[in-house]
Amino acid sequence: MSVRILLVDDHPLVREGVRRILENQPKFQIIHETGNGLEVIPLVKRHKPDVVILDLSLPGQGGIEIAVQIRELNLGVRVIILSRYSNVSYVATALDSGAVGYITKQSASQELVQAVSAAIDGVRFLSPSISREVLNDYQESDHGRLRSPYNILTPREKQVLHMVTEGLPNQQIATRLGISIRTIEAHRANLLRKLGVQSTAELVRFAIEWGILPPE
Repeated sequence: MSVRILLVDDHPLVREGVRRILENQPKFQIIHETGNGLEVIPLVKRHKPDVVILDLSLPGQGGIEIAVQIRELNLGVRVIILSRYSNVSYVATALDSGAVGYITKQSASQELVQAVSAAIDGVRFLSPSISREVLNDYQESDHGRLRSPYNILTPREKQVLHMVTEGLPNQQIATRLGISIRTIEAHRANLLRKLGVQSTAELVRFAIEWGILPPE
């Protein structure tokens, strides 16, 4: 039985390269691909892939937020992050959001194949170029989490944080989440309090430092 893969990256050349690598494996099948973050969850619900290969930086919706939403669907879909960022905070945040693999875009093609195979087996895989200390620290910390303030947020607060740092106004966030503007304002106030920051600009800085928002 083939491994069904959804490929998500906003650079067509990257998608083409990844597709060629994976389609050379007889058991791997690219069932769909997209470069728009807003299309990912509907595609996951419709096609129910085994693996989603996901870039962090996407138009419409960021990779970390998408990974969290895929985890919450409880469909058994494995997420592998494919990113040009290799610092500890990005890797830790990706793992905390439910990803089972993290590989850099500078990785050898064989690493991509290994990551998909590991994901199917339920094993975490990191590019060898990423320090093994990252995975060790993650596994040895409380409940498998690094000690980031991000981890004290509720799932809804995390969703609001992602959208705030992407520059969405309260009305648009409320519409997307199906809740009132007043509730959004309450969530934003909680974010400032819990993270110990004073403004939206400081929320953005926090998101960049902890790999929630790519520094672009």
